[in-house]
Amino acid sequence: MIGNTRWHWASKIQENWKYFHTTPNPIEFKDINFSELSWASVGPIPENLKLCPSKKINLDDVPLINLPSNLGIDRALASWSAYQKQSSLKSKKQDLIVIDAGTIMSVTKITKKGEFAGGQLISGLRLQLSSMANGSLNLDNPIIKTIPVETFQHETKNAMIRGAINGLLGLILQIFEETKLPIWICGGDAPIILNELKNTNIDINHFPNLVLEGMIDIDQKINSIEDRLKSD
Repeated sequence: MIGNTRWHWASKIQENWKYFHTTPNPIEFKDINFSELSWASVGPIPENLKLCPSKKINLDDVPLINLPSNLGIDRALASWSAYQKQSSLKSKKQDLIVIDAGTIMSVTKITKKGEFAGGQLISGLRLQLSSMANGSLNLDNPIIKTIPVETFQHETKNAMIRGAINGLLGLILQIFEETKLPIWICGGDAPIILNELKNTNIDINHFPNLVLEGMIDIDQKINSIEDRLKSD
């Protein structure tokens, strides 16, 4: 999966899948035959990358209902993966909320029938901070070492971090308050958000690799169909 700021990989070793994340266009993978890889993209694709068009996972491959034609494939794959996991919990067959806390934090509602029911988008933690720094003469982009605890901060960099994280938390808390639906979360900032929400009663499930797990499931379905067609 080619993301906006990172690339995300899944590799099957024996019977287990391993997941890892790298900078875009990593030098250490320059010898890989990319034409053999199944892939999807929401970020820029380098011109020198030789990906096979027939190996691309598209929005039409995701078996959710009423997906908008311009929906990001990462949102669709995360939603499909979460929907599958939620549906396996027979005692909890209900609508769900899927949050991908990445460069852009996306919030998606999926009904218990597997239908896209809308969502929200907000700048992710680091994008909020860089936007403040780029849009103001006197603000620097802070390096996040820890999340400041107190609501009111004296240092400007800590005030930026606390304000940005509170904006994300406020959105999540409001959505849960309005819907009381289970939340499935993934993305690079998910651990930070989970730590901030640890003392709440929110029904939240952390699966770091929802997008890649959805991609694997779709790819296996596509390959199964192709194998059946070849055998007929």
